Order: sequence, then C-alpha cells, then structure tokens
Amino acid sequence: MEHSPAKTSDDGSEISRNNFNSPTSSPSRSPNKKVSWSLFDQVSLSGEEFLLPRRFEAIELIPGTSTRTTCASCSATDLLESEHVTIRKISLQDPATARKEYRNIILCRLLPHPNILPISEAYEVDTTLYTVSEQMDGRLSDIVEERLTHFVVAKITHQVLAAVAMMHQNGIAHGDLTLNTIYVNTDAELRLSSYGKSDDSSEHLEARFRDDLLSIGAIVSRFLMNEEEMFKFSKSRNPKDIDWRIVLEGSSDSGLLDFNARSLLFQLLEGRQTARDLLRHPYFKSFRAPQHQTVERKHTVVGQKTSDEVLDKLREELQRFNPFNMSEIML
Repeated sequence: MEHSPAKTSDDGSEISRNNFNSPTSSPSRSPNKKVSWSLFDQVSLSGEEFLLPRRFEAIELIPGTSTRTTCASCSATDLLESEHVTIRKISLQDPATARKEYRNIILCRLLPHPNILPISEAYEVDTTLYTVSEQMDGRLSDIVEERLTHFVVAKITHQVLAAVAMMHQNGIAHGDLTLNTIYVNTDAELRLSSYGKSDDSSEHLEARFRDDLLSIGAIVSRFLMNEEEMFKFSKSRNPKDIDWRIVLEGSSDSGLLDFNARSLLFQLLEGRQTARDLLRHPYFKSFRAPQHQTVERKHTVVGQKTSDEVLDKLREELQRFNPFNMSEIML
C-alpha cells in the first residue's frame, strides 16, 4: 500500500514515512456501495456496514480498528474539502462509551486546541455514532524505534505538553496518554486522539494531573533512551522507586547525554511542576505554545447524568453538526 507524499517542514523535522501504516488515498479496491437515500450511501467494507455522506470517496477500512460490535474506522477522501479524513463509528449502547464520546465532542467545541484532534462532523444512526476527523499519518508508536534528533523529540513533547497544559488549566485531566493515543504527521505535527477518558470529579485532581505528566515522561523516556533503560522508569509509578541518578548522570547507554533532556525528564517524572511551567523549560527554547481559552468548569463537566440524559445531551450536540435527526433514518 502506497503512502501519500511525506510532508516537509522548514525546520527539517520530517519523520520517515516508511514507519507509518496509514491508509492510502488510492485504495486497492472499491467498496461495495448501496445508495440508501439522496445524501448518504450505505457502504460495506469487509463485513462492516457504514452509512456515509455521499461526498466521501476512496473509502477503506482501517486494519485493526474493527471489533465487529462496538467500533470500526475507515479512511476516506472528502471531495468537498479536498482532504483525507478518518471516519469512526462507535456503538452508543454502552453507557460508559456514550459518556466518553459526549465528553470528547463537547470539549472539542468548548476547548479546541491545535494539538488535539478536532471533530469536523458527527451524526448518529440507530444508536451508532459517526465522527469525522483529520487523517493523520500515524501514531507515536509507529516511530518510537526511529533515532530522532533532540529537536524532533522536543517538538513532539512540546506539543503534547501544550495540549495537556490547556486541559489542566481548565480543570481537566486526560488519563490516557500513550504512544498509541497520540497521532503524528511526517512533519512532526502532533494531535492527541481525544480529550482522554478521565472522570470529571474534582477529587484527587492534582494527583491525576501528576499522572498525566508521568505518562508524558514515560513517552519521552522511550524516545530518548533504549528500551531496557526506559522500562526502569515507565514501570515505576512511585517517584520513590525511580533511580534518579540514572536520569541526572546520563550515559551513552541511555542516550541521555543532553543536559536539558535529562533535566526535563527528571521534572516530568518528579511531578512537582505544572504542564504550563514545563512549557518554559530550556529544552523547548525553539518553540512557543499556542494561545488557548478557558471556560468555567461547570460547562465542561458531564457530571452524574443518567445514561438517558447523556444520550439526550449528546444528541443536542450532534444538532450543531447536522440540522436533521439522523436517528430517524430508516434503511
């Protein structure tokens, strides 16, 4: 499967496209389309049924995303916007999933950020939610074995911290920062896949903020250190169990010869500084965090709503994307 041309950037922070397994814009086969009505087509992809706006073409099921019962994803080309997109379909029958998706959609609207994947379109069909978002080249897990320069590692880390700093300043913990939940393009432009899955309670919020920073520290250490050294850190959730001497001294074995890299990793794992404070670290001297907005916490908290209330609120949000009720469509 061929990949789209690698993006280039003026700062030279291009990542090899060979590590990405993203879908292509020129599929090897044509999906089985069944026209269902004037605006949408019913598309069958390897047994998965999608109901998609007719403006999407070159539709391909993304390998490894289908669970047959709860979710699946496909790639497509949006003819209206002339861009490649990823389309997810998610069953809303599980209350926890419905709550998570509602939380993500409302935060996308209230707290947009250039380093968090936005949702450009969303609709519901028969308790199945569809979301459309920008197609990224891959995940951090695709490039973790590359030998990246400190400039690229700093660029990646700075973008993650910028997104997390915005969330923390709005009283929101992420709770799901991993190599697989962060998307990246070949020019090292990065997006978190969502606003995470942390609960909305204010209890132990500072501890959850520290957990986010520990997760970022584990990601950074994996890029800066060999796997054996990295496991000494990422498996340790208690700062008392971390051998700080390894971080501070650095060695050719660990790859941590850069003082600023060691200093940043130390502070991430230590958890005493905020994400906003860490954005001013000397390791990021070449970058500047984007401006972001803040909203009152009462607007971003899903709270103790019942399952039916969450679905009602979710459908209200979906009306912002489409003026019609997709749940009423009969196929």
